[in-house]
Amino acid sequence: MEVYKKAQTVLLADDDPTLRMVAAAHLRKEGYEVVTAENGHRLLELLVEYEADLIVLDVDMPTMNGFEACKRIREFESCKNLPILMMTGLEGNSSIEEAYRVGATDFIAKPVNWTLLKQRLKFMLRATTAIKELSDSEARLAKAQDIAKLGYWHWDLKRKVLTLSQQLQEIIKSPSTQIDSVDRILDAVVSKDREHLRQVISLAQTLPTSFPTDFFMHILVCQQGKRTMHVQSSLECDLQGEAIAIHGTVQDVTERVNAEERISFLSHFDRKTHLQNRESFARSLDGMIRLYQGLGGVVTLVLLDINRFGRINDIFGHTAGDHVLIEVASRLKHCLGTFSKSDKYVGTEICRWGSDIYGVAVHAKRSSDQSGEIPVALLATLVEPISANGHEVSLTGCIGYAHVSDRVADTDTLVRNAETALRHAKRQGRNSAHCYHSGMSQASERRVLLEGDLQKALEENQLYLHYQPRIHAAKNIIVGAEALLRWQHPTLGLVSPVEFIPLLEEMGLIHNIGAWVFREACKQLKIWQDMGHHEFVMSVNLSAVQFRDVRLAQEVRDVIQNAGIHPSTLEVELTETSIMEDVSQTQATLMVLKEMGLRIAVDDFGTGYSSLSYLRSFPLDTLKVDRAFIRDLTTNDEDKSLATAIIAMAQSLNLRVVAEGIELQEQASFLLEKSCDEFQGFLFSKPISAEAFTELLTSWPNKPNHTALPSRA
Repeated sequence: MEVYKKAQTVLLADDDPTLRMVAAAHLRKEGYEVVTAENGHRLLELLVEYEADLIVLDVDMPTMNGFEACKRIREFESCKNLPILMMTGLEGNSSIEEAYRVGATDFIAKPVNWTLLKQRLKFMLRATTAIKELSDSEARLAKAQDIAKLGYWHWDLKRKVLTLSQQLQEIIKSPSTQIDSVDRILDAVVSKDREHLRQVISLAQTLPTSFPTDFFMHILVCQQGKRTMHVQSSLECDLQGEAIAIHGTVQDVTERVNAEERISFLSHFDRKTHLQNRESFARSLDGMIRLYQGLGGVVTLVLLDINRFGRINDIFGHTAGDHVLIEVASRLKHCLGTFSKSDKYVGTEICRWGSDIYGVAVHAKRSSDQSGEIPVALLATLVEPISANGHEVSLTGCIGYAHVSDRVADTDTLVRNAETALRHAKRQGRNSAHCYHSGMSQASERRVLLEGDLQKALEENQLYLHYQPRIHAAKNIIVGAEALLRWQHPTLGLVSPVEFIPLLEEMGLIHNIGAWVFREACKQLKIWQDMGHHEFVMSVNLSAVQFRDVRLAQEVRDVIQNAGIHPSTLEVELTETSIMEDVSQTQATLMVLKEMGLRIAVDDFGTGYSSLSYLRSFPLDTLKVDRAFIRDLTTNDEDKSLATAIIAMAQSLNLRVVAEGIELQEQASFLLEKSCDEFQGFLFSKPISAEAFTELLTSWPNKPNHTALPSRA
């Protein structure tokens, strides 16, 4: 049993120890306290010891399966609303129906997609919190109604006597349930309502039919202050149609009125900062633009984004984060107030635009007032550190702003331009303010340009390969390389693969480009093998689109034969996501590649499904740990635990482990200690040309700046 002390506790039950280990590591990284159990019976024991916020349990377990465990849990009164997520590898709808029948909140199929699991857990916890808050709110409302009570009254117009129910007597503190002078009721009414009520009473005595049937008044209640009363009445007449009495009810509707006022407030203002919300601000901006069209001048929309605000929540907590948002709102409001007092401006508006973004709209009288003095002043408000929850927080921000012009005189276009300017400012770095110009809209034009130029990039030799070495961890020798596609655009320069490879897939060009990459990589592999590096392995990435192409296997076979290399020295890399898109087809295609003698690697492991069951079901040779778990390895205990778990899992399946993205000696030393097989990263070499790689092979490990790794004990 493993316990991680965190704010919210997750009880995890599964008979697969590796799944428990990997799941616990993932959940721990999300900030949960995790308690694991090997079966349902043990889970019930732990439920007595720990106050769980959420339960995740497998269906198929020994001793007590997940269905029975879920049923038993629901028998506990304290667990009636406890969220339960069931994991099932069983096929068919019957297992899903059974899961819901025994009380599961939700289910997820195995193999588990960890990203989906984490999002479902967050959703379930939010939903449970919302249900609890709603239940508490309903209980408070019921109690308020009981305290307020509904009072009844009857006014005998002939006898001039007002009869009160006991509840109403208590509300107005009357000494008796019968009052012979209606005027005495005025003593309980607040002063500003007395004259109106006196007129109502007087009118009823002279013309009963004019007595209002529905009105509000306010009374003073001892220790409760002013209360809002809803008065409803009806006229009672005798057989001759003469009014003889008026009777009705008085209900304390203070809570309802307050709630309506609160709802009205929230429909226009942000609950946290009390600034206008985005919808209300948009209406104000519309009005400002209409006024501009009559008066002229210039209307400017400014968007201010707090840089890296998420880290404040992560490091100091959401309470501190909320305090920062409120303080920034106060500073911006004060700053804008100084401009509002100037006769240069017609009007100003401010809102909370998004989670950590604020919007400001300004209408200046003169069109020449476009110097950006307000954006600069708003940015300057962040300079002074903020004390939040006992911590001093220093902030920076980015601002994007846009002006209304004759061509841009509608809210939607103005907003779009300001958001474009803000994105541009964020790319430029912190504490930057940028005004929109037409050049910022060239991103979409760039996409169109890239799509057109990709058609001829291969023909004009704009595409080429770089190679990044893979290092044997224990021996500190180069044992292989990963072929990486690069594009040197004739006018745009080096274009990132992150930008152009998705375009290749969307345009249907990935098959032809991928086939070229295979041919070039195999030709280069043959050259290095002829130099004496006979065991050298070349890794080539396959996209999901390539992998689903029925022509893949035959084309790979032809390339290997033409290049004259042994299949065992060629490794194909696929991401977890592409492998799991169609499991049956994946297994069939991988088996064909495996029978040809190729090595098969899972790339970016740890960011997708990370399931032991799928690793067992596919003919894999290598597992590449995603760089996301290597980056903070020296400072993040969760990443250390997860990396250790992945290596241990791979070793249990006789898979080689390659760690990507190694940049520090400390990272390599830790992974070497954990028996990682191979390293890849800038610590050893960036991706380089074939010529530079050949030189590296010749000089390794005596290349400049190379630091030898420690020997594995």
